[in-house]
Amino acid sequence: MGLRRFRLTPATVIACIALAISLGGTSYAAVTVLPRNSVTTVQVKDFSLLSRDFKRGQIPAGARGPAGAQGPAGPTGPAGLPGPIGPAGPAGTSNIKWALVRGDGGIAAQSGGITLAAKPGTGTYILSFGSTVAGHPILASGAYTNDASDQRGETTAGPCGGGTEGRTCPTSDTTSSVFVQTRSDTGALADHAFYVVFLG
Repeated sequence: MGLRRFRLTPATVIACIALAISLGGTSYAAVTVLPRNSVTTVQVKDFSLLSRDFKRGQIPAGARGPAGAQGPAGPTGPAGLPGPIGPAGPAGTSNIKWALVRGDGGIAAQSGGITLAAKPGTGTYILSFGSTVAGHPILASGAYTNDASDQRGETTAGPCGGGTEGRTCPTSDTTSSVFVQTRSDTGALADHAFYVVFLG
C-alpha cells in the first residue's frame, strides 16, 4: 500500500498563518508590563476594586459604629483562695464597773470597789467608783431590789467634779464619784432602787 502525498492548499496555509498571529498576540499581551500610573479611573470599572487591591493604610477608616447590645453575663468564676490571717489586734482596755443600789442607799450587789459616798437628800445618791469616771459612758436604770413600785420616773446619772460633762456635787466632788437621782412618776425626787454602770 503506497503512502499518500499530503498537499498544502491555500486555505490550509491561510489558517496556519492566522493561528500563528493569534498565539503570538496572546503571548505578547501576557508578558507586557503596564507603565507605572498608566491605569486611571477611566480604565477602572466602578465598584470592581476590593480592599485587598489597596495597600494597608491607603483606605481611610470609616466612622465608628454604634456600640452593640450588652451580651449576657458569663458564668460565675470559682471562689478564690482565702487570704492570709491578719495580725492580732491590740488587747482591749474595757473596764466595766456596776452596782445595784437600794432605795435607802445600801449597795445590794456590785462588780467591786464601789462605795456609797453620801446620800444628801431624797432620791439623791453619790457613789465613789475609786477611779476617774469622767470621759466615759455612765448608764442608770430603775431596779426592784426592796422596791416593787412601778410608779417611778426617770433615773439620771453623771460624774461629779464639774467641768463640761459633770456637775458640782455637795460632797465627794471628784471625777471618781457619780451623782445619781431617782424620781417618781410625777418627776419629783423619790427614793428608788437603781442600777448604775460605768463603761471605762
